Amino acid sequence: MAITTIEAEGVHEWHARPNCSLTPFARRILIGGVILISLIVSGGFLLAGAWLVLPFAGLELAALFIALRILDRRDQSSETVRLEGSRLSVDSHLPGSDIHQDFTVGWARLSLEADNGSDPLVCIRSHGRCCRVGHLMTPEQRSQFYADLSRRLRS
Repeated sequence: MAITTIEAEGVHEWHARPNCSLTPFARRILIGGVILISLIVSGGFLLAGAWLVLPFAGLELAALFIALRILDRRDQSSETVRLEGSRLSVDSHLPGSDIHQDFTVGWARLSLEADNGSDPLVCIRSHGRCCRVGHLMTPEQRSQFYADLSRRLRS
């Protein structure tokens, strides 16, 4: 996963997003090529009298299309943590949830918490609210982010 740290005067921002190996254009070229090859091959079988190949080719193309749509949704995910003055804001855009929470730096507490034996996420707590970040980070990136944010919150 890719994490970007931006530091400007009085502002520190961490932005995490998944790595995208295919651009949307390349993804369209890929699916177009697979559709073309599949239709040529299944059309040849259809002309040879094996018409039953065509519905299975359609199922295969539908499964590929669904898989690529799921990848599109995942590639649009992002998590941003912004520390500006006495305000800590968290924006999380994950499939199925969009979260924006603001915390006061003096009251915010950090911890690493794991759910059901999974890798621990960074949990930011304040006034009974909890926001978990780090879904898009590797465990090493999470621990580095936790240490960096903890240090900045203490100073």
